[in-house]
Amino acid sequence: MTDSSFMLEALELAKKGQFTVQNGVCVGCIISKDKEILGQGWYEYYGAPHAEIRAIESIKEKYKENFKEVLSGSTLTVTLEPCSTFGKTPPCLDEILKYNFKKVIIGALDPSQSSVEKLKSAGIEVLLEEVPNDLNKGFFNSLLHKRPYVRAKIAMSEDQKTSFIKNDQQWITCKESREDGQKYRALSDLILTGSGTIERDDPFLNVRDEEILKLKGFQQPARGIITSSKLETSLNFFSGQGKKYIFCKDQNIFKNFQKEEEVSILEIKNNDDNKIDLKELLKKIHSLKVNDILLESGPTLTTSFINQDLIDEFIIYIAPKMLSNTALSFFDGDQSKSPFNSKQFQLIEESKIKDDKKLIFKRI
Repeated sequence: MTDSSFMLEALELAKKGQFTVQNGVCVGCIISKDKEILGQGWYEYYGAPHAEIRAIESIKEKYKENFKEVLSGSTLTVTLEPCSTFGKTPPCLDEILKYNFKKVIIGALDPSQSSVEKLKSAGIEVLLEEVPNDLNKGFFNSLLHKRPYVRAKIAMSEDQKTSFIKNDQQWITCKESREDGQKYRALSDLILTGSGTIERDDPFLNVRDEEILKLKGFQQPARGIITSSKLETSLNFFSGQGKKYIFCKDQNIFKNFQKEEEVSILEIKNNDDNKIDLKELLKKIHSLKVNDILLESGPTLTTSFINQDLIDEFIIYIAPKMLSNTALSFFDGDQSKSPFNSKQFQLIEESKIKDDKKLIFKRI
């Protein structure tokens, strides 16, 4: 195998943690020598040993007495620059420097760390081998832009209607499309909605995919609601495990939640239209160390996010039906900003789920 194929293998390992690292990052690591894999590891869940540590430990377990000899002169291939600072665990760099690695190959640099120069100073050859991938978009977005990565998940009809005017119907797309959407909840640190969706649909906004729920270390993502209206504690939004946030203009109207340990009420200042300032909201969410948001809301909140250019990716499910005047359009704004028309977005994926169509648009 070549160095490039080892990096691809490491990326596959990193993907194993995508539903369980929560506010952390997906990382995979392979240790090799003479074109053979000696050990491997990945960051399994938030607070677990890092990928590099697990890879080194796998060699210790396999080679027992002579693991130092096996590690000497080997190559460590890791998808993200090793950490050099204390976080949930001690720096991976300290452990790497204990052994006589010949080379460290890094898939992506981490602007928050300073391992490269320290590795070079220790006489270790360091190479950067970037492979395009979608892992850790939220992490890098938070580092570079000081705000979370925002995905919007939308179910609509062929005429782009998404919210029934009457409450006698709820689902637009098929069951399989709704099940597919579960993984985007699991990929997120926070699922965000508005009071209109809560009052109309009373959703749980949790992950219910049985296979994902079985994963070691999985935790339900946090849930957030943007509202100015008083809420009842009996709503499904507040049931089950996971942190819940109420983002509002005046926290005094939510005194009935003040004693709930898993519910935090956070005030966000108003904008000129006397509505919650969404840019300030994202700053506040960033301060909570949230990297990935999934927006699951009705057309009013979705339109506000689109108008302010705050959505980075759209996951859209389209059912083969026309709803005409029985439902509202998913976006009620300048149509040049719609993902279907905007030059700022590119269609990166198109697939079928039974009779539904699935489209993914990403900001260029």
